[in-house]
Amino acid sequence: MARTRLAAIAACAFGSLMVAPSVLAGPSRGATEAQTPVVSAFSSPLEAARFLAGPGVTVSNAAWRGDVGIGGFSGAQAEVGFDAGALLTSGFRDTIFRPNLYFETTGVHQGADALGDPDLDSMSAPYATFDAAVLEFDVTTDATTIGIRYVFSSEEFNEWVGWAYNDVFAIFVNGVNCALVGAKPVSVDTINLDSNLPLFVDNTGSVREIEMDGLTVDLTCTAQVTPGVPNHVKLAVADVADPLVDSVAFVAAHGIVPGGPPQPGARATAVEYIDATFGHYFFTSKVDEIAALDNGTIPGWRRTGESFTVWTGGAGLVDVCRFFTPAFAPKVSHFYTATGAECAWLRRNPIWIDEGLPFRVALPDAAGHCPTGVRLYRLYNNGQTGAPNHRYTTSPAIREQMIGQGFVPEDTNDWCVAN
Repeated sequence: MARTRLAAIAACAFGSLMVAPSVLAGPSRGATEAQTPVVSAFSSPLEAARFLAGPGVTVSNAAWRGDVGIGGFSGAQAEVGFDAGALLTSGFRDTIFRPNLYFETTGVHQGADALGDPDLDSMSAPYATFDAAVLEFDVTTDATTIGIRYVFSSEEFNEWVGWAYNDVFAIFVNGVNCALVGAKPVSVDTINLDSNLPLFVDNTGSVREIEMDGLTVDLTCTAQVTPGVPNHVKLAVADVADPLVDSVAFVAAHGIVPGGPPQPGARATAVEYIDATFGHYFFTSKVDEIAALDNGTIPGWRRTGESFTVWTGGAGLVDVCRFFTPAFAPKVSHFYTATGAECAWLRRNPIWIDEGLPFRVALPDAAGHCPTGVRLYRLYNNGQTGAPNHRYTTSPAIREQMIGQGFVPEDTNDWCVAN
């Protein structure tokens, strides 16, 4: 049955794409104010695949179809549930991050981009797919499984649930779809107000600054892979039964990671210091820096008495990037992050100097629980000294103390460090 196009006609986007100049927004309050979502095109499918690969994963042999609907995004923690990643849409990438103003936003692809995907056709039968956006690449890792973080969203919610227009998203790993709810593919009909409600966010009231009427929570699919050899991954989303009304899949930056729990290795002690003149905190696990700070070779700093333990080796952990800026002299500012998008942005920002990868951490789950170790809180001074500064602590009491002093907790950038 053909549906009435309603507002979809008015919202159709047939013209050229309007995209932002950079896929990477600034760090969360690190060097700049918080950013609104930014979207742009990738220069190649390999660039897109590399943006998705996490620690311990290498990618190769990338290709795409319907790349008019593929792009990168950042600054979308509040909208999607993770800050940055790649999006694949059956519409156009410039219509996504805005208030939910249109009833049935539709972007109809043209020419070869308007085709569906045969693998998705087999899941949507007897209905065909249209406007497929597909990104494929090979993944090599030493692990026996990989995990892939994603969110599925659609304008088909909620009025077209249960009809033929069951837009679908799949993650095929070596030909097997791991984006499942039970035994069913992730689609408009399988996660909604009536089915698997705990996994669904109703956005018809524009609860989030995103055009889609509904979306899933942050999900992870786990797939078996063969260690040490290329394993084929295919991400695909498409309209079903007609090319109208868009759906979007978001895949987290560096969200393809080796499976299994983190396996921590060697450890080091990170010692915290304060420069009382400026009210700035700094910590380091480097033995030579600790000695220079303690003996006054690097003047102005004294120990706070606080420390915590970090990992310097192990598997299934995330590298921490460290940066320094002289831009606020005579104040000294360092910044640590384990977020790939923040690392990439700072490396491209001329006022920040990359000081390498000092240690490794595990990441908390969506509920903030550590798979191993204890939580390390990150708090931002809100620029109250005239320069950015962060304090990192494992102490809930110190966290509350700093909030009382005007520091802003950045809970989505907390890490897990050794006990």
